[in-house]
Amino acid sequence: MQSKAVPLYIGIDFGTTNTVVSLCDGAGTTRTLQYPSSQGALSTFRSILCYVSDDSDGLHPQTRVFCGPAAIDAFLQHSEDARLIQSIKTFLSSKSFSKSAIHGREYTLEQLIADFLRGLVQVGQWPDQQIDFSRAITVGRPVRFAGSDGAAGDAVAETRLRSAFAMAGFTGINFALEPEAAAYFFARRLKQPATVLVADFGGGTSDFSIVKFDPTTGATQALAHAGVGIAGDTLDFRIIDNVIAPAFGKGSRFRPEDKWLDVPKWIYFEFEHWHRLSFLKRPAVLRELRAMEQVSDSPEKIARLRLFLEQELGFHLYQAVNQCKTALSRSEHATLTFSHASIELSCPVSRSDFEQWIAPDVTAIEAACSDVLAQADMTAQDISVVFMTGGTSFVPLIRRRFETRFGAEKIVAGDEFVSVGSGLALLARERSINKP
Repeated sequence: MQSKAVPLYIGIDFGTTNTVVSLCDGAGTTRTLQYPSSQGALSTFRSILCYVSDDSDGLHPQTRVFCGPAAIDAFLQHSEDARLIQSIKTFLSSKSFSKSAIHGREYTLEQLIADFLRGLVQVGQWPDQQIDFSRAITVGRPVRFAGSDGAAGDAVAETRLRSAFAMAGFTGINFALEPEAAAYFFARRLKQPATVLVADFGGGTSDFSIVKFDPTTGATQALAHAGVGIAGDTLDFRIIDNVIAPAFGKGSRFRPEDKWLDVPKWIYFEFEHWHRLSFLKRPAVLRELRAMEQVSDSPEKIARLRLFLEQELGFHLYQAVNQCKTALSRSEHATLTFSHASIELSCPVSRSDFEQWIAPDVTAIEAACSDVLAQADMTAQDISVVFMTGGTSFVPLIRRRFETRFGAEKIVAGDEFVSVGSGLALLARERSINKP
């Protein structure tokens, strides 16, 4: 296929929950790459992988890889022979996560991400012009990676992410901070000079940048950045810990001999991360649960937990929890419904309870916002506009806290899921034009 004269600049927002690829032409017009699905074309691509073991001929077992919506379909169709992997971005700074065994083969974290990126490229509905993935592409990164212990952890995470992109064929990677990219996207709305606080609430991290823009001269000045590894996934776990875990035996007791003991809490801590659920399916853990079940004061709850692990229903659980959280953003009350195998749960959840559970997390997010203001030597009064973006920005408690702090009249939102990707494409164009 012949390349057209008009160049395309690419921005990739590799997210914990969703990934967005944006394209920017020479005139600065952006659009998001579309992905086919059973619901029609989508602007976001689920950051999820599924490895399916295929031994159909009985002689040459193979592993097929599916990404995005196709990964979910493959998992639902081949659940017994499938391994679903999600939230892989959150482990980039984790020294303890280096490899994962899948169908008898070990995959490094970089290999997992590279497999996802290859699918991202193959499935996307690219324009009718040749795309050179070896040229400079701007990729987003959080201010502080989830689980990072500081600058050293962030450096490790960025190195691993760069390596993963290189494995997938992207050799000219430039990184940009995700909230700064969102700021560039938002700046196109401005008609007069402004000091903008961008609050990017994603799945794994909440990030903040303060940027000064002067649309009359085109001048841009980034003043400060801060972030914290608390966002949507953490809020999901609060629902799991307070609603699902009690239904799975948290808080119950068992009596192996002549003394009552609490069911170990570490079991329920493992629900915070997807890859730890496979650890709970180990034969030794399942044997321990069966033994507890026989001498428990709530045997039906322990049996429910054991069945959940044996049937590998983690994906279905996280879907149900996310749907409940989304409903609580629209209503004061919601019902968490989980109906799989012989497990039937219907748990009412109120927004007031949810907000009580997540209050410490929201306070930590606010502390990161205070940090970015302190770095810029500013107060809330010095901020002209607060641009809230990312899926977690819909959580009412977060929005109320920021309205109280900065004033509801300063809060703007929109394009919550694609603003970072579009900003990255704009930055890719600017960096290419200004390249010496």
